[in-house]
Amino acid sequence: MPRKKAWVEALLTKREAIERAVGVPLGIMLGCGHWGCVFESEPPWVVKLSIDPTEGPIWSKIAGLMRDEVWGLQGFPEIKSLHRIVPDIVYGGRKRKVWAIVRENVVPVFVNSRRGLSFSDFTRAKYGLPEGVSPHGRALAQYGRDAEDLQRALDGLHEYKRAAQSWHDFHGIPSQRETHEYRMQRVAEIAFQGPACAPLGESLNMLASHGVYLRDVHLLNIGWHVGRDDDDWDRIVIFDPGHTPTAGGEPIEQALVENGREAL
Repeated sequence: MPRKKAWVEALLTKREAIERAVGVPLGIMLGCGHWGCVFESEPPWVVKLSIDPTEGPIWSKIAGLMRDEVWGLQGFPEIKSLHRIVPDIVYGGRKRKVWAIVRENVVPVFVNSRRGLSFSDFTRAKYGLPEGVSPHGRALAQYGRDAEDLQRALDGLHEYKRAAQSWHDFHGIPSQRETHEYRMQRVAEIAFQGPACAPLGESLNMLASHGVYLRDVHLLNIGWHVGRDDDDWDRIVIFDPGHTPTAGGEPIEQALVENGREAL
């Protein structure tokens, strides 16, 4: 069982009220970090409770684009609903908003193990990788073109993250931001190839066209959308686009859809 954070312990004393607010049950906890915890729910859904102040607005923007059927969103899991849980909670001496995101479950690309970051069993099986292959090495090319595409995508995510962080740091300096925008565009165009990885680049480019650059895309917030039928396919998606404090600015905050502001 993942270790719960104090704020989660407080919320779970009102589990039934949360379930009424989000419209689906909260099952066992699947994972928990400093800012959010994910709970099993009715397949194919999971519920993430988050106190990251940016996570509700950024998911709201993405969910709105999905609702409008904007092209290039297959690099994200499907969103069932987004909720603001009220009242706010006090954590770390501050009042914090609580978001509940009901999204499609995904299979991890990576897992944390005693040896550090490792490929998940699903990823190793998909690419024929032996146990112990490092995600930080350059050895994937020997396992075929698809594995080489994966390595290129992982490198691309690192480069995108560095450029996105710099873009946010240089907020208000147009010449600097343009340089980093160009870097991110180039990464999105050339680093993500093949059916499993291409949707990542398409989604990053689509968000950029809306002025959104994800600040904290890393290897532990990408997962596998597993194909469900003949028209679907296995692809890597970003399941945590949070920690993006200036993501699109005020329009995203205005776009926030608060379905279920039920007081606890």
